Amino acid sequence: MPTEQEEHTPETGTPDRVRALATPPDVGPTGDHAAVWLDDEGRVWAVYPTVPAGDDVLPMVWADEVPIPRHEVEERGCTLTRIAFCRTELLSTFGMPPANGAAQHATVWLDEDEGRVWADYPTASPEEDQVLPLVWAREEAEPRRDLEDIEGFMFTRIGWSR
Repeated sequence: MPTEQEEHTPETGTPDRVRALATPPDVGPTGDHAAVWLDDEGRVWAVYPTVPAGDDVLPMVWADEVPIPRHEVEERGCTLTRIAFCRTELLSTFGMPPANGAAQHATVWLDEDEGRVWADYPTASPEEDQVLPLVWAREEAEPRRDLEDIEGFMFTRIGWSR
């Protein structure tokens, strides 16, 4: 019987695709992929494509849609892999109800097939396991280096999306 620590080590049969997401490559799988970042405050960001190419990022927030059970997303053929945790109050956006206090942290999921990023949506009943897609916030993109240098954010790349 493996110990709790052994269950979480990459050497115990974790698929290569999950290991790759744990340390995403410096360059996206294709030119259509944008880096997904997590800052030290618990916000999720995504690279915003510009011409010429730059390091502009936009915060990601819950889409203005109805949350659905995660198992329904998976039943559609999506392969969801957990890539991070973020703070729920930092995912709220205009038109979305604030987190109801059921959870302080949301799991962030990457749909490996479609390249979409999802996050758990807190509900009063945790067994409901509701998720919403994450989308770019309706804000102006900012250079990631400026956010690091001026605002003091620390970013960790957590994956790639299309």
